Amino acid sequence: MSKNLSWRRVRTDVAGVGIVLLVAACGMGAENGSVEASGPSECTADVYGRTADGSSMWVAANQGVTGDALDSNCMLNQYAMNNFMYLVGDDGSGHPRFMGYTAWYDLFPATGSPVQATGYNSLNGTQLNKSDNQEEAGDGFELLDVGGVMTSYDIRVNGAFFDYVNTNGLYTKTALKAQETAFQANSKTGGIWLPSGNGSTSEGAIEIKTAWRNYGSTAGTCPSDIMHCETDENGTEWGLVGFHLVQKSVDQTAFVWSTFEHVGNAPDCLSRNSNPIAQNPVDPTTSGSTINVNKNITALKDVTGWSYFDYERYLKDVKASGILMDNNCSYPTKTTEGDPLCLTSPVDGSGWQQVNVCRVQALPVTDACKNSMTDPTNLSTIACLNQSVQQNFPSTLASKWKYYELVGMEWMFDGATGDGAMTTGCFTYDEANGADACPNYPHQGGGELGIPNYGRDGSTQMANTTMETWIQADMFLEYAPGKTVSAADCFACHQPQTTSYQGDMSHLFGRIQQD
Repeated sequence: MSKNLSWRRVRTDVAGVGIVLLVAACGMGAENGSVEASGPSECTADVYGRTADGSSMWVAANQGVTGDALDSNCMLNQYAMNNFMYLVGDDGSGHPRFMGYTAWYDLFPATGSPVQATGYNSLNGTQLNKSDNQEEAGDGFELLDVGGVMTSYDIRVNGAFFDYVNTNGLYTKTALKAQETAFQANSKTGGIWLPSGNGSTSEGAIEIKTAWRNYGSTAGTCPSDIMHCETDENGTEWGLVGFHLVQKSVDQTAFVWSTFEHVGNAPDCLSRNSNPIAQNPVDPTTSGSTINVNKNITALKDVTGWSYFDYERYLKDVKASGILMDNNCSYPTKTTEGDPLCLTSPVDGSGWQQVNVCRVQALPVTDACKNSMTDPTNLSTIACLNQSVQQNFPSTLASKWKYYELVGMEWMFDGATGDGAMTTGCFTYDEANGADACPNYPHQGGGELGIPNYGRDGSTQMANTTMETWIQADMFLEYAPGKTVSAADCFACHQPQTTSYQGDMSHLFGRIQQD
């Protein structure tokens, strides 16, 4: 499967299970002005002859790098990190660029044609307080912060996404139904396929989903020095706690799926990781220091410094249970006995309740860079890149953005059809159950290359604490008798839809309001 001398991909079948490792091999230097991947020893912000610093938007994942290194965790992480920093950078008016993207309710208005944002587009408090915008994708649960207040979600798209919808009239259910019919007839050519850009000057489609903590209407409550804060039309302050960046390019037509979040959201479930259970979160900018995202809230600042983890309550639960936790937090799995202390059910029969959240799949903190180019889980790679960005933080970004980090990302390798071709037709990735996401499309079945669950790469058990709170690696939640939620990756849900068609890999089309 090797394509050149720079990188090779090794696949080993063990008892019918595909195991994929990315192994650095002999590299070659730059030739004719292009950058050949030479197998860097660590995944930092400035490898592959480029620097991920957010100074410009990268419209292609390879961004001038030739060779098979496109398939490496590091290169795709770099791509996501650079574009995140670009999007949160100042648009020239004192606002982050992503706040100038078009909100979903303007893309799919209840009446009339789509209205594109033409500059800073503030949060809409009315929309954020609607129940539909307070439910997490996948399970419909609602997330309360340590003060018992609902978390809300906003979705925005870039110009390429907007233009595709507007030009093709895809803001009515009638138009969507016609595309579904075309998709079922020929999933290679029919249906909605968002643009990928040209790889040099034009962007592919970008969709951004953000999670916001409601800090209330008292000015100055949101800690703007360590968190990005916005104020809506009603005077309510909102703190940015989660950021999903989903972007398409000519070399990644199934999108690159990446997630960032604030370091003060929740601790790691296990001790000795990058953000252990404690009174306050670790400050990534200063060794040995901590931060408190509740420092401006009198009733909370001495109780806990987290947004979604009540440390005082955790200590009481440990004492009441008689379980020696050693600074660990139990969470529900198939073998868990008794009531777990964290990640418990959000429903108790009387409504939503505040729970203690912890991250199951944590980023390593010790010698992360040592393994960053050979770690198939992508965790060390991400940790090393985060560390590199912290140590060389762009002077163009406000210091508050130092408190956000990349926590996971996924993409499909080997192209859309499993033969290395980055086409724009249906993406033949299937889950292990063999469900065919691409009717009338020739492929090898059972997943790319004919192997169940083979075809995705990066953080293959990716979760954001504010957006997939109850869907994390190794977790098993029974939220009602006989009904469970367990861990799944992005592509378990984001596939070309065959029964409830929503268009390409995006669920946003399910929000169309007009008939």
